[in-house]
Amino acid sequence: MSIMLGFFFVLLLIAFASLIASAICYFFAKIKTFSFTLLLFYTCNTFLSFFLIHNQHIVFFYIIVIFLIAFPVICLMLFALDTLYGLFCTDTSFVLVIVWLLTPVLFIVTLVSYISKVIHA
Repeated sequence: MSIMLGFFFVLLLIAFASLIASAICYFFAKIKTFSFTLLLFYTCNTFLSFFLIHNQHIVFFYIIVIFLIAFPVICLMLFALDTLYGLFCTDTSFVLVIVWLLTPVLFIVTLVSYISKVIHA
């Protein structure tokens, strides 16, 4: 069972890394590298999904689907709407992604400052 768990974590790591790499390659217009990393991302997600569904980890499957498929698709649709209709600045699209990534850090900082105020009050 530990080999399967290690295989799961390797697939998860490759999926996250290839997602980030494909986003960076897309931003810098590296089409061949983007295509390779996107193909790697979808391949890892297919095997990861198969592993999670057949090992009764459905909740974790849905969490990964939301973060690895739904979130990038939403970001891509926002970016496409931004470039097509100019709804908001292109920089704003990327700022939304950065803010989303930094939300856990902001939560921890806010929690620590709140606790320190409660202790010193």
